[in-house]
Amino acid sequence: MEQFGINIEDGSTQVSDLAVEQNSSSLELYDWQQRAINYFFSRNKAVFEVTTGAGKTFCTIEILKRVIAENPDIYVLIVVPKNVILETTWYKELYDAGIHLKDIGVYYGNIKEYSKITITNMQNISKIALDIFGMVIFDEIHNYGTKRLLPYIQRHFDYKIGLSATMERMDAAHWQIIEAFDYNVFKYTPKQALHDEVLNPFDFINIAVEMDSDSYEKYLSITQELNTIFQIGGGFNRIMRSGSGLKYRMLSKMNERKDLVNNYTRKFDVVKMICEKHQEDKIIVFNEYNEQTNKSYWYLLDTGVRACIVHSGIEKDKREQNMIDFKNDKYNVMLTSKV
Repeated sequence: MEQFGINIEDGSTQVSDLAVEQNSSSLELYDWQQRAINYFFSRNKAVFEVTTGAGKTFCTIEILKRVIAENPDIYVLIVVPKNVILETTWYKELYDAGIHLKDIGVYYGNIKEYSKITITNMQNISKIALDIFGMVIFDEIHNYGTKRLLPYIQRHFDYKIGLSATMERMDAAHWQIIEAFDYNVFKYTPKQALHDEVLNPFDFINIAVEMDSDSYEKYLSITQELNTIFQIGGGFNRIMRSGSGLKYRMLSKMNERKDLVNNYTRKFDVVKMICEKHQEDKIIVFNEYNEQTNKSYWYLLDTGVRACIVHSGIEKDKREQNMIDFKNDKYNVMLTSKV
């Protein structure tokens, strides 16, 4: 409790114990989570490919708690792709699930602490003493299909979990990831989650934006260059598996085309139109990149729409304040990226 400036004179942990008890008693499992837990303990290793928002983090924490209950001496490592996930997801959800603060350590930046449960990021995994951990959880595991990271997920651990909403990679490296888990994959799709009422139903409306002639000509030119590259290299998948310069030329052209589409001016006009039409509603605008989010902010501000930004380029305290302000109706529009 000292982390929060609370001192208990007799040195007891009864306040922390009370919080743990209250948090633990308020949580219930969905049917899919119970099935996922049973699936894991019949194998001790698995990839959970579960739709976003269904509760895969909570499900994994329940597994973690049971592993620790059965193996009191075990140490658990959680590896995440970005610091923001470490700070705003895992640390908070571990505590909310009844884990004592003294049992949660973080290893990143200037903080280097081991604990019963240690959270780190992909950048620091090479510095971690992996031999002390009996259980490892790889969050967003589709990111680990690289020469640098694959050896870590291929290591033996007594218990091993990989988490992802979408496993498939353009370079087909997801098969190497799945192989490291002996092809044990538990899937829970958006369709299943909607049917089970785990996710709320929603309407998906596609809005097409017509390009001006100059932009469209540029788009067609890049597409033609890509088609030529595919013909020379024998198709996308074959090029991705190669280490030739053609691969990097192809990726460069794909990024150029994506940048043209993502930052096309008329898309920002559509965002403005939607925000103006729904001034009394809460709106979250997701962009693929932080740069797009920042552009949206200034574009909306220019037209009188006040919005807040939440992405990894914003300081943690400011991000959290923006989310609080959005919740409390100071802003009705929140701009964010995939994070």
